[in-house]
Amino acid sequence: MTEDRTVHHIQIPEPMPPHYAWNAWAFAADSALFSVGMSFISSTTVLPSFVATLTDSEVIVGLASGLMTGGWLLPQLFVASAVSRLRHKRPLMVRAAWLSRPLLLLLALLIWAFGRRSPTFTLVATMVGVFGFMACDAVVTIPWFDLLARAIPHRRRGRILGISQILGGLGGVGVGMLVRYVLSEGSPWGFPENYALLFGLGGAAFMASTVALTCIREPLAAFPTKAVPSLRQVFASLPRILLGDRPFLRLILTRLLGGFAGMASAFYILYAMRKLGFGVETTGLFVSSQVLGSLVAGLMMGVIQDHWGPLVHIRAAIGLSALPPLLALGAAPLLSILGGGTLYLYLLVYLFLGIYAGASGWPFFNWIMEHAPETQRPLYIGLINTLGTVMMFAPALGGVIVRALSYQAVFIAAAIFAIAAYILSLSLPSTR
Repeated sequence: MTEDRTVHHIQIPEPMPPHYAWNAWAFAADSALFSVGMSFISSTTVLPSFVATLTDSEVIVGLASGLMTGGWLLPQLFVASAVSRLRHKRPLMVRAAWLSRPLLLLLALLIWAFGRRSPTFTLVATMVGVFGFMACDAVVTIPWFDLLARAIPHRRRGRILGISQILGGLGGVGVGMLVRYVLSEGSPWGFPENYALLFGLGGAAFMASTVALTCIREPLAAFPTKAVPSLRQVFASLPRILLGDRPFLRLILTRLLGGFAGMASAFYILYAMRKLGFGVETTGLFVSSQVLGSLVAGLMMGVIQDHWGPLVHIRAAIGLSALPPLLALGAAPLLSILGGGTLYLYLLVYLFLGIYAGASGWPFFNWIMEHAPETQRPLYIGLINTLGTVMMFAPALGGVIVRALSYQAVFIAAAIFAIAAYILSLSLPSTR
């Protein structure tokens, strides 16, 4: 009788951090509600269309859109140096959120009061307010990602963040319908009350997300194994950090090229209204379509991130970023053939823009969370984001190209950057 020596491999379940279920829903709710708030003040639809009512300059429209990105990215290396010294990071995150997120409510009041009688003041207040809101919220971001990395295991982050994007996407589709109604000719609110209402509702969603963020419970953190460098030391050692970690340097360059693929993002709405003849109320349809794209991005994250890792996710997001400018290029030639049906083609521009925007940040951060040592995670995230500040000039550069050449020229430039970023991403190593 032969002895059965078959070895049965038993898969040991991944140990869960303390308060995993509670934190999973807190992170998902905060992220979803924040996404809903961003839909009300979208940098690719609502904000550019509002700024375009206050100025005829495409460069200023692009700059206003870029300030939203720059405000969020610029302070992060400065914050990271300080956050890395803290063992308990939740108190700073919570205080910064309650300080920054009510700013949108104040901006809504300023738009309501001064939008009609002082457009220049309103324009400046909007640009300063949006930049200030995003800059203050950057203080939230660094500890938020550090807590996420400790509270949610890496093979479960994709599904948690994917759920948050799906929930935020479903809410954002409703936001798009509301935006269409508020900005339509039949709306009970005229200018500037209509835009003030949108900014106010966005502020209310941000406040709700802050309540969810406050519910996050912080797991125990390890003390740094060695002294955390000061901000001055960090800046002095940047060449060594970047050249010493070549994969991280390639990740940064890939993200920068991919970011400049978004240089046309603020001009799809202007092209639709000024060249294709769509009314301002179609802004709501574009918001819904873009948010539907972010919902698809959430599904992508839940599948791609957990099964194949962040590198595959990065390449998929960058590849999709070439589609919006290419579709926009085809809209004008088809206008004489399809007529009003061109609107459906243009909705695809925003659908793929939403997929790209929804997937352009998370895979890079997840790659870092799997690649970087725990005590250096805040510095890595702060570094890639602060260096990414140059992306804030991408929409302004797009405005220069539009003014000097044409809308078609900026669409072509955006597609070229997307292709270049994808080629560079092929040299990135996998973290799995």
